[in-house]
This record gives sequence, C-alpha cells and structure tokens, in this order.
Amino acid sequence: MKTLSLSTGQDSLGAFVLPLCIAALVLPAVGCKDDPVTPGDGTDSASGTMGMDTETEAGDATVDDTAGTDTDEPIDIDVVPPPGGLRRLTPSQYIRSVEVMLGSAAADAAAPPPLPDLGSFDSHTAVNEPLTPVDIENYESSAMAIGNVVRDDPSTLAELVPCVTGGQDASCYDAVARELGRLAWRRPLVDEEIDALAAIGVQGQEWDGGAFLTGLKYEVAAILQSPDFLYVVEVGQSTGEGEIRELDQYELASRVSFFLVGHTPDLAMLDLAEAGGLDTDEELRALAAEMLDRPEARDRLAEFYDELYRLRDLETKGKDSMMFPTFDQELAAAMRQETLLLIQNVVFQEQTSFLGIFDADYTFVNDELAQLYGVAPPAFPWQIVQLPPEQGRAGILTQPAFLTVFSHPNINSPTRRGLFVQETLLCFDIQPPPPSVMATAPSPAEGQTLRQWLEETHGVDMTCAGCHGLMDPIGFAFERFDPIGQYRQLDNGQPIDSSGDVAGVGTFGNAAELASLVRNDPRTPNCVVRNLYRSTLGHEEGDDQAEGITVLDTAFADSDYDYKGLMVELTVNPLFRLVDAPK
Repeated sequence: MKTLSLSTGQDSLGAFVLPLCIAALVLPAVGCKDDPVTPGDGTDSASGTMGMDTETEAGDATVDDTAGTDTDEPIDIDVVPPPGGLRRLTPSQYIRSVEVMLGSAAADAAAPPPLPDLGSFDSHTAVNEPLTPVDIENYESSAMAIGNVVRDDPSTLAELVPCVTGGQDASCYDAVARELGRLAWRRPLVDEEIDALAAIGVQGQEWDGGAFLTGLKYEVAAILQSPDFLYVVEVGQSTGEGEIRELDQYELASRVSFFLVGHTPDLAMLDLAEAGGLDTDEELRALAAEMLDRPEARDRLAEFYDELYRLRDLETKGKDSMMFPTFDQELAAAMRQETLLLIQNVVFQEQTSFLGIFDADYTFVNDELAQLYGVAPPAFPWQIVQLPPEQGRAGILTQPAFLTVFSHPNINSPTRRGLFVQETLLCFDIQPPPPSVMATAPSPAEGQTLRQWLEETHGVDMTCAGCHGLMDPIGFAFERFDPIGQYRQLDNGQPIDSSGDVAGVGTFGNAAELASLVRNDPRTPNCVVRNLYRSTLGHEEGDDQAEGITVLDTAFADSDYDYKGLMVELTVNPLFRLVDAPK
C-alpha cells in the first residue's frame, strides 16, 4: 500500500494540499494578534463575515438590550465589548466538534495539540497564543487520523452526505465540501472553496488508482486542517457605532453553541442562523434555554468548573504514599466527580440558588469517598448523604477535591487554600510574592502545629505579612482536614485552632462558618458572574465592560442566583453579541 506524506509536499497531492491547509494555518498565528485578518480568500462569503469595514472610528456602543426582567423593557447600556478576531478551538471543543460531525470513532482518533498552561483560562490562551510549528504538525496528524477513520467506515458521514456510501462519483466530493464543510466551518462555503476542497478529493482518488474513499480521506483531512475549522471567526458586521461590530447570525450561533454545549453548531442551529432566527433577545433566550436541557450542557458546565476549581489537576496530584496509602487514581477521580455532581445537582436538578454549593450540608459519595468521610457505604454507585455534622463540613470548600488540590504532597497549605478563596471565589487579587522569595513547603518542628509555624514564619517579615494575612487565616479554617481531605482532631500531636478573623471576610470559628461567610459575601455572586464572563469571552473585564457586567449581576441576583438563568442572560448581553474592532 502506498503512503502519502502531506508534510513533505513531494507528490502532487501533497503539493496541492499544503498551500491550502497547512501554510494558511500559519497566517492567523502571525497576523491575528495585531492586524485584522480576513479569513478565506478575502471575498465576501455567504456568512457575511469575510469582509470588514475599516472606515469607522472608535467609540462606545449604546445598545438597546434587556436585563431579563419580567417586563423585558429595553435599557440603554454603554459598553465597548472585547475585540473581535479569531480564536483557536480548545482541545475539548475540537474533539467534541469532530464527534458531532463524524462520530465517536473519529473523535477517539482526534489528537489536537494541547494548549500551553499559562495560568489563566484556556479561552484566554486560545485567543492570544499563536500556533507553533509542532502544533501545526499535530493538527495535520490528527486530521489524517480522522480521515483514516472516515475512509475505513464512512457510515457516519453518510448520514450527512449519503453519496459517500452510494454513488461515490466525482460530484460527491462537491457534496462533501458543501455539507461537511458547512458543518465544520460553521457557515456556507463559497463556490471557490467547494471547488478547491473537491479537487483535493479528486486528486487523492487519482493518486490511489481510482479509490474513492482515499480521496474522501484527504478531503476530510483538508477540511479539518483549515483555519476555518481550527479558528472561530468573530469579526462581525458594522453597527455604525464607531468600531463596534455585531456578530452575524453564523458567528452568534457558533458563540452560543461553544458556550453552552462545547461544540460546533449542529445542522439545526445552522439552519436557524441561515433563516435569521437569532435576531431577537426572545429567540436567543428560547434557544439557550432549550440547549441547557441537553446532556452536553452538563458536560460543558462540568468542564468549566473542572478548569476553574482546578479539579483536572487531581489526576496528576501526587501524595506521599506512606502517609496516604488510600490515595490513588480511583480516589482522585471520585473526588473530582463528587464536586461536579454537587454543582450539577444545584444547577440542573434542584435549580436552586447557585450559592448553595458553598454551604451545602450534603454531598455525593461512592465507596471510596464513603470510607474517607467515615460514613456508611452507599446503596448505589453514587448516593447523596448528609455531611457528618461533627466534622464541621459545608459545601465545596470542605470536599476532598479542594483540600487535596490545594495542599502539598505531605502537608497542608493554608496559603494555597486561602489564596483560592480570595482570588477564585471572591475575585480579590493578591499580589504575587517578590521574585526574590523562594517558596518552599512548610516544615514545622516536633510538637509545633502548621499554624504556629506559618504565623512565626510569615508574621515576622513585613514584606510577607500583608498578603499572607489575607490568605493564611482563611486556610487555617481547613486545618481539621488533612492533605487528602480526611477529618482529623490533632496536628502534629497538638490541638487544632481553625478560627480566624480576616479583613473584608469576617470572623469564623471553623470551616463551616467560613463557608457561610463566603456564601453571604456580596462579592461571591459577582465573582461567579465574572468567572463565567472571563472564560466564555476569553477576556478580562475592564471599565469599558462594566455596565454590561452590572446587568448580569442584577439579573443573577433577581433570579435568586439561578445559574441556568445567568447563562441565558449572558447570551443576550451586548458583551456577548458585539465585538470591538478585530485584532
């Protein structure tokens, strides 16, 4: 069997595919950070996103929108939305989109390059980090592997393009480009794009002695290597308000779909966009509410909190095996699942105040977690149980996932735990330590508690005391739980003091009392809104976005902190529907 390398460009097919699919992939990485990039061939396409008006001047947009009130009366909001442009699919968006288009076997073969860990949301990285040569090679390899799956079993693609298992003539390559291309690129293709993709299929077929499925493999790979698939286009159309632009129907459909279900819009959603069915707030709210009832919405929300709460770090979190022999991959996976089940229960099952995740008096356990908590084994694989009242637990902050992630392999880290509460739950920024400070794990003396050691160590140096005074006392509230979240009564043989008094937070006697303070802190729901906004838009909010954020804060509070309602309201917010001048 002959093999064909697209990376060398030595044969005629490779030479044809490279300029279209691989070389073009470099362009967004080079140009999109500073200059407007026109995707495709630079001509206006059916999507309305190809051309860009560069004659307008910068300025705020005054937008008629709604705050989600019962009367639904329009209000004026002055905002400058985040810049438009191109943003790379995250690995999970890539894989889920492949599954929607080509089935689970193709998704299993997909291997997009990982995003670099820059300490912020993946969406921020997807907006700001260019591709490397290694990334481009990995995208090529992934696309070819998916193409192999489709070649070997085109039945899933046949549901979209029947001719791939029927007629299998040259015109079928046109149909694949038109139908699969529309789904993958999230817009209709223009004739020139269809012709170019179909030509790849024809050349692949000719190269392999007339084998139609070989041509299909290369055409599918070309579609998936295109920047039109790998990047979400969000350049919008001029609103006449300075450089503020409004996402067109296809761009808006893509943004809503990736936000709520984590993958490319399906055919029904593209049809809705083509019919202009996303024009009004009422239409958008109805669509968002329907999408949030899909199973994929639960997966998407889990992915967000997996990232925000660092649950995904559990699988690589090491613990001292001599001190914690029960900690293994199964227990770590159970810890992660416990937290996600609580969040999903509050959001989707109970549909109660989201703030309940911070002081819930119940949790979910399987056999491993039941043993850790010291409760009876569950009758089912996962079961709701009341938290043992004598342990002083409440909500996510006393679950083993949080306590395990924010600790060292052999000792707690009140500093890390306190920092998480301040920055992730309250959105209160703590200054990083000076470059000269070398962070090391605590090392209390015999008979000395960790709290005593930290108070002596961090309290004597005034360059450390200010910031640590905002973190460590919060972390002390969790000292009755060890580095894998087990309850304990002594630390290093000494009684544990879990009380604290933190400026801006309040006074507490234990973790449950701190959890109550966090739930009732007015910053907490506002921080929930900001984290959702930052992750969804890939952008940190600033003064220019303040009024749009305030509208979300108000809607969230008015709904008694209904998280599904918050997600719906974000889709109609001008910060979501508009973009500033593309980068």
